[in-house]
Amino acid sequence: MQANRLRVAIKNLADALRETEAALEELQAESDPLAAHIFIARRQFRKAPDTKGGKRSEIAARLRWQTAYELGYRGSLAEWERLMGAAPKR
Repeated sequence: MQANRLRVAIKNLADALRETEAALEELQAESDPLAAHIFIARRQFRKAPDTKGGKRSEIAARLRWQTAYELGYRGSLAEWERLMGAAPKR
């Protein structure tokens, strides 16, 4: 009786491991749209040429912040600019 009980427990454990591995693979396959947006926005922000007054980078930061907000980012525009690597305002 003990050997049969052990065999059933091992089978249940193996099934649970397969299910867990499948769920993990599914999670890894899905990408986070907010994280991807932040990554791309930071790269574009650093590469963008700017005018002397800095208006172009302000407008670009605001537009990207609005998109990030729609994707779930809940920080302020100032926090977004810090995240993008903008120089502090004087």
